[in-house]
Amino acid sequence: MQQNDIKKQVLLVGNPNVGKSTIFNLLCNKQQKTANYAGVTVASHKGDYIYNNQLFEVVDLPGGYSLYPSSEDEAILVKYLTNKPSKYIGVVYVLEALNLKRGMLLLQQIQDLGIPVLGIINQVDQAERKGINLDIESLSKSLNIPILFTNAKENIGITELKKEIFEENFKTAPTTFNIPTEHQELVKKIAEQSNANSDYEAWTLLAADNSKDLLASFDKQLEGTKHQSIVPKRLQTQETIRRYQHIDLLLKDIIKTKDSNQRLLTEKLDKLLVHPFWGYVIFALILYFIFEMVYFFASFPMDWIDGIFGTFSEYVAGILPEGPINSLITDGIIPGVGGIVIFAPQIGILLYLLYLLEDSGYMSRVVYLMDRLLRPFGLNGKSIVPLVSGTACAIPAVMSTRNIENIKERLITILVTPFMTCAARLPVYSIIIALIIPD
Repeated sequence: MQQNDIKKQVLLVGNPNVGKSTIFNLLCNKQQKTANYAGVTVASHKGDYIYNNQLFEVVDLPGGYSLYPSSEDEAILVKYLTNKPSKYIGVVYVLEALNLKRGMLLLQQIQDLGIPVLGIINQVDQAERKGINLDIESLSKSLNIPILFTNAKENIGITELKKEIFEENFKTAPTTFNIPTEHQELVKKIAEQSNANSDYEAWTLLAADNSKDLLASFDKQLEGTKHQSIVPKRLQTQETIRRYQHIDLLLKDIIKTKDSNQRLLTEKLDKLLVHPFWGYVIFALILYFIFEMVYFFASFPMDWIDGIFGTFSEYVAGILPEGPINSLITDGIIPGVGGIVIFAPQIGILLYLLYLLEDSGYMSRVVYLMDRLLRPFGLNGKSIVPLVSGTACAIPAVMSTRNIENIKERLITILVTPFMTCAARLPVYSIIIALIIPD
């Protein structure tokens, strides 16, 4: 049987840090980076897989919370979803078992656009450990879409997901959001002028942050409507409040907790890690531990590297004839290379420790904790990651600022990060001090 070369595209959508990238890797046998903090996927990633001789393309989109983008990541997501020439057959929407309510807002917005959806509830193992049962049948009926349980870390439910995608078991649902009465006439006219597929799509154009440009282009056609007084943020807030009222009613009988006193270990730790006093004490102790590891533990391999290059320099000096070539190699090239390599243990240990902090989820707690301290300086909590990373190397630290949504805060962080003292600058400081400050 020959393979069907017609590629069918599927979009993988959900909130940040719900396991989309892990599911993408399992579907397409990719090695995309996954971690326990938001914003890992900051651009769309594509991958192919074959199931029953049918070729599928999966597009892993950045995580988002709403159709009204507040960051570049969400803007990529919204562009893919609303791009009319797109030929995707449907959206695989990933929900987190412990945060169903948070993910329902974007899900219902996507449904109201008329996009076919297949739902996934991921990380069910964590919900079970917490004693939470989810009535998947009732939820599926309420949302009018098929829903699967998965555990991406254990590769559970992926085969069933491939089967559902192959059968194109994506379904549309009736609109759940009613356009406010005072804006219905304006929305109808925008729908006519913009060739929107539905009234809700026209509403999203009206509530978008750049709606003033749209209204200005349709100014003559919209005469007789109160479009000059439209404030997009108010419309977005109005929609969000109404949707969450509907979501609360919908989830009322869906989530059932066996034992309300049973909590995950991480929840118990969170009370301590983000405590208004002890949280900072713990963070200071962790930074002190990192400092000791970098400057004390790294001294052993650094001395070993220094000894190797010193011995090698003496060996070369002994076999080469005396002269400028000997001096260039033994006093210049070899010590110069050694002076760079000797800092590899410090940088390697620091980057590995930062990786552990990120992968454990502690760095996201630090972001929350440090936000109140960094706000007065024009930064937000996310700035702490590049600032701490800057002690290892400023270049990857500046690259890590891509997760900061606010352009002004991102720019300030980029400008400040190079002032953090990294390990490679210490010998430069030593030389300058020796030259300028007397004995």
